[in-house]
Amino acid sequence: MIIQAFEDSMCANPMNANYSSRPATLPLPMMILSSVLSLQACNSNDQEYDPNSRTASYALPPATESPMAQAINKHAEQHPGEHSGFLLLPEGLSAFVARVALIHEARVSLDVQYYEFKDDTAGNLLASKLLEAADRGVRVRLLVDDVATRIDNPDILTLSKHPNMEIRVFNPVAGRSGFKKALEQVRNLGRINHRMHNKLLVADSLAMITGGRNIADEYFSSTSVKFLDADILVIGHLLPRAAATFDEYWNHPVSVPVSQLMLDDDDSRTLEEIRAQIRKFLREHARSEFREALEKSEFSERLTEGRLQFHWGPATLYSDPPEKALDKNLPEHELPGYHLKEALADTESLIRISSAYFVPGDPGVELFTGLARNGVDVGILTNSLSSTDVAAVHAGYAPDRVRLMQGGVKLWELRPGADQEQRRHLFQGSASAALHAKTFVIDNNRSFIGSINMDSRSLRQNTEIGVLIENTAINSELRQLFDSWVTPDSAWKLSLGEEGEGDGLRWTAEEDGKTVTYEKDPDTSAWDRFVVWLLTFLPIESQV
Repeated sequence: MIIQAFEDSMCANPMNANYSSRPATLPLPMMILSSVLSLQACNSNDQEYDPNSRTASYALPPATESPMAQAINKHAEQHPGEHSGFLLLPEGLSAFVARVALIHEARVSLDVQYYEFKDDTAGNLLASKLLEAADRGVRVRLLVDDVATRIDNPDILTLSKHPNMEIRVFNPVAGRSGFKKALEQVRNLGRINHRMHNKLLVADSLAMITGGRNIADEYFSSTSVKFLDADILVIGHLLPRAAATFDEYWNHPVSVPVSQLMLDDDDSRTLEEIRAQIRKFLREHARSEFREALEKSEFSERLTEGRLQFHWGPATLYSDPPEKALDKNLPEHELPGYHLKEALADTESLIRISSAYFVPGDPGVELFTGLARNGVDVGILTNSLSSTDVAAVHAGYAPDRVRLMQGGVKLWELRPGADQEQRRHLFQGSASAALHAKTFVIDNNRSFIGSINMDSRSLRQNTEIGVLIENTAINSELRQLFDSWVTPDSAWKLSLGEEGEGDGLRWTAEEDGKTVTYEKDPDTSAWDRFVVWLLTFLPIESQV
């Protein structure tokens, strides 16, 4: 296949990935100690790549004559000034179709930046569409993170030799084989522990999609374990800023062309052979839910005919500078997390947050309880111990629950699906996470959607992107989405029990139409709870 996901890295970002990791074989104490030491390690012997051997490139002028360009420009003419148009993409298959539509309608350029681009049905379908676009003359630039997306297939070199396609890898690890790469990750953790978590697709410098979804089946599928997530399609004033953000990453010295990586092209196929393989793949997956969704969808037609209903308003696109991945102490005001914190601090009446990984620490507890004391209705949804894919993350969050609720904050924890395979790991994620969204509803007129979790990794280590939107309709849609995620049959509502009873927590939901209450983390074993309890004593908060 074209792109293969990285599945077995100890040093992969444990907070925002969804890996199928191998079960640990070390005794638990040794495994915990080894993990913590690895996460805290730092070495300066980074692999050197020659920045002078690559050619800088920049966003091309927007298309003007294509059907998509004419439709988007007509929308923009009706909303002059510094306003952008927004279309929320809360449902997985619709978000997949929207990406395909932008790729299909592009005539000038496609700039694609993702933390994870997986070798599965969705990933290969989108990769095939990118190749089709390049074949018809569209310039394609694909930038992926090296830890989350494994680039070791020789076909990648062939694709990168296409005259209209270039592929770069952000912050790469020396060595492409699994064992050598793992050794390099341990040696260079000071750098490797900082990843590019951005998710961005820009088509013809006219339309963009950003949000929480990576490129993999689990983010779009309606039949496998369902990820609750959200994206936003944007047109209008924000597009030059999005294009400039991509250029900043693309031309940064740590974005390395695949031709400079140690890839063996002895077994690579020709472009025509790859096209033939893609045609075979498409035939074999003709009845996949993704192909059927594409066949039934009228999204492209509605886009090019100007029938999509965008909500317009002022907005700001925030993106971390790529230097954040170099472990540099950047000014706080340059980071999206700072601006998100400022927006939350200015809340007057209501906050609703969905964050797959929520580790507030003392500063977050102080922020949210302070808002609650001032009369703000603060509600937060995150994963439960039974739905999370990283036990260490839950260990970072769990000790703050009582303090948050004592301070007036409402907490919900997502329930796992009845058929969800529970495969939690201490520091490394699995493919079973249920909540992946990062959405923020602020009062009745502002909202934030992007890749930022409320945790140390997003705020301090990984690079992130997100959009702060001023529009009541988008705000309302995100509020309704949040409400649908916290219904009693979808999420546990946490409350405080009588003082002196256990840890004072209660979990309430509905099962078979009846209200049920638990006094321990529901749907978990004594072993699960013991592991999390043990992890709370370790200095891992800054790493999760």
